[in-house]
Amino acid sequence: MKGISTVQTVMLRFDQILKIQEFGFHTTNSLYTHPSRNLDWDVFLYIAEGQMEVWEDDIEYVIKKGQFLFLKSGLSHWGEPKTPAGTSWYWIHFTGHSNIEALHELNINLYASPAVSDSQEGYQKFITLPKYGTLSQPKIMENRLDALVQLFHSSDPFRTIALSLQSMEMYVNLYKDSMQEHQPTKSDRTVLRIIDYLEHKNNYELDSKELAASLDMNYSYLCEIFKLKTGNTIQQYNARLFMNKAIELMKDSHRNVSEISELLGFKNPFYFSRVFSKIMGCSPSEYMSRIYRK
Repeated sequence: MKGISTVQTVMLRFDQILKIQEFGFHTTNSLYTHPSRNLDWDVFLYIAEGQMEVWEDDIEYVIKKGQFLFLKSGLSHWGEPKTPAGTSWYWIHFTGHSNIEALHELNINLYASPAVSDSQEGYQKFITLPKYGTLSQPKIMENRLDALVQLFHSSDPFRTIALSLQSMEMYVNLYKDSMQEHQPTKSDRTVLRIIDYLEHKNNYELDSKELAASLDMNYSYLCEIFKLKTGNTIQQYNARLFMNKAIELMKDSHRNVSEISELLGFKNPFYFSRVFSKIMGCSPSEYMSRIYRK
């Protein structure tokens, strides 16, 4: 069993609005086992009473009263019968553009592209939060979550946008509380420069020489530090990023698989389909048949 790293963090993208799937609150009256799941959305858990045991990616987390945990979309999580009766918890299921990317030991924020003119202020594109932690003022969090759960179950015609905005505000407050404990390192800034490079390139193919030249660093070193900090290779991150772009094109246009493949710079549709199936667990055509297209 792997141990819990106290410096694990998660990254939330804030240049796009978060999409809320579900809010909830529950108290278990008997010994509880968290169900085994692999979700298409991210999860925020907060324990109001008792404690809950959850495994994710072979790491066991025991979340106690006043503590929170983020669970990442696409990773299996499950529990054993270790959550005692009387445990109460809140949960939020949410999705967004890029969602959460686990960045171990990462404690700095990525700003907007340098292309922003001098007359415009740079804005924070990501915020980093502890993946797992204890709140200094848990009652404030519980009051916010109570209000959000009530809003989720209300008939307010603006509840969807209100839930998104208020959830983002809650995460920003959590970020502000955690900022004081973290100082950025040189390797943190290097990883975020790599991510910025990947975010701004239009072609799926990854030119290692071009990436190394743009950062004026050795490519082997960049691969090593990226893997150490994020748990993913640069190519894995690049593939996930472009599959997210492909999904957005599937949802917001009527392009076919070949057109999307060409637009994203793949060698051919067969290669695109192979990468998509590996990342998403189904073929592009299967995925497109299940989604609502605007």
